[in-house]
Amino acid sequence: GMFTSSEPRHGIVLFEMKDAQSEADGAAYITALHALSVRTQPVLLIMTVQGHTDQDHETRKQAALWFKQNRDRLSAFLYGVIRVDDHDHEGHAEELESSNFAKMLPFPIKHADSLEKAYAMAENWPKR
Repeated sequence: GMFTSSEPRHGIVLFEMKDAQSEADGAAYITALHALSVRTQPVLLIMTVQGHTDQDHETRKQAALWFKQNRDRLSAFLYGVIRVDDHDHEGHAEELESSNFAKMLPFPIKHADSLEKAYAMAENWPKR
């Protein structure tokens, strides 16, 4: 598996997940969530997901805790989320939609079928 976090453009944070997530990937994900929540300006989060990105129990537990701590202030550091999917895993989008991540967001997750399209959506995002 793989997890990386980067800021490819100003104000855009990219989380990339691929295949089953190792403990190290999980730890990197939690670190990335914490880095997100200390930002002083809201950003747009783009998540790319390839394959079945199952996370271990500890990672899910830590992520749930992070959401609990930040639920009421998500909009202080996030103004939108775009998810980029590979189309090999049809049921996977619903899986994320029903996940804690989607449930806790104060806005719907938007979808794009390529990173290029996600960037285009980001460019044209309604001004806040």
